[in-house]
Amino acid sequence: MQTAPPFSNNHSNPLLMKDDVGKAKPSTYNLPNQDFIYGQPLSRDKEGAKEVTMTWKFHQESQDQLPNRDFAELNKQSIHNGSVKAHDMYKFRQTHDARLKVKKGTNIQAIELPEEEFRYGRKNRPSTPMKLVMGNSYGIEAESTILDKYQQRAGSQDSKMTSSMVKGNKASQLFHDTNHKKLAAIQGVEKKEPFKIEKFKSVNSKINTNLSTKK
Repeated sequence: MQTAPPFSNNHSNPLLMKDDVGKAKPSTYNLPNQDFIYGQPLSRDKEGAKEVTMTWKFHQESQDQLPNRDFAELNKQSIHNGSVKAHDMYKFRQTHDARLKVKKGTNIQAIELPEEEFRYGRKNRPSTPMKLVMGNSYGIEAESTILDKYQQRAGSQDSKMTSSMVKGNKASQLFHDTNHKKLAAIQGVEKKEPFKIEKFKSVNSKINTNLSTKK
């Protein structure tokens, strides 16, 4: 007489397995022992760091191909041998051989370097002469150049100034007189000292701009 239920003999179906109180269901899989290592083993390279650093593979030069026949040299040899006819030269080439010479390598030329003081690269832009810029040296030079040109033009006897002079009319003369009157009125006014803070009145300029010497 069978006392155990029929599903108790089925140990491969996890749905039919029953668990005890406070315990997990028994496993339905046939697992290997605890020493078994799961996963796929790594494919190790046969050539490790030792073989790479301690084994040297030298370059094996490829064999030269057989060069072509040197027909010019064969013709010379056949003439020295006394074979001057075409058929005789053909027979001579059948029994003798001469190949073109293969040129290997290059002629290494000596490298001529400049002297040790030579500097390589591209030249940098020269620094801006700030002292000349702040001192108005370029303005003074341009002014003197223009004055020299004016003096040369006025002193030259060959220049025809009369033909290049612009003749004025009544309107231009009136404009000229009005400007002269305004200029005379401005020059007659007393020049006022520019506004300065008290603590800066006794401070002299550190940069000479040469603007005070202009006429």
